[in-house]
Order: sequence, then C-alpha cells, then structure tokens
Amino acid sequence: MDIIVGWIVRRISELGGYENVSDSVKVDIFGLDIADVSGSIRLFSDVMKRLGIKLDGGELYEEFQRIYDESVDRDASKDKAEDKM
Repeated sequence: MDIIVGWIVRRISELGGYENVSDSVKVDIFGLDIADVSGSIRLFSDVMKRLGIKLDGGELYEEFQRIYDESVDRDASKDKAEDKM
C-alpha cells in the first residue's frame, strides 16, 4: 500500500497539489469505483496526511464522499450510454 500511496502523492504533486487537481482526475487517481470503500477511505486518509492536508474526520469523510459520488455518477452515465448502443 505504501507504494500506491507514494505514487498517488507524487502524481498529485506533479499536477500542482491536491487543490489544483480536478475532481475527475481525483476519481481516476484514487480509483474510487472499487468495491472496498473502507479501504479507499483509508488510502485517501493516508494520502491526505502525506500531502500535509489536515482534515478532521467529518471533513475527510465529506471530501471522500463527494469524490466517491462523482465516481458512481460517472459509472451510471457510462452504463446508460452503453445500454443505448
């Protein structure tokens, strides 16, 4: 997991910092469409700590939830588009 966290931190740094990364890129970087949401939250928390971003439990959950919801919406839209074909 440290390798993954390290890669994510480097990638976000290359993109100019977490606040400069678009939500869709955050979804892609964190791979939040995976089934293990609790594992994703732990990964997300580790990355935030290593980037020096201090979020309390509520803020961390809210940010993760917002990004996760975008992932779910994106997947639903993709499924609808595939069904129309």
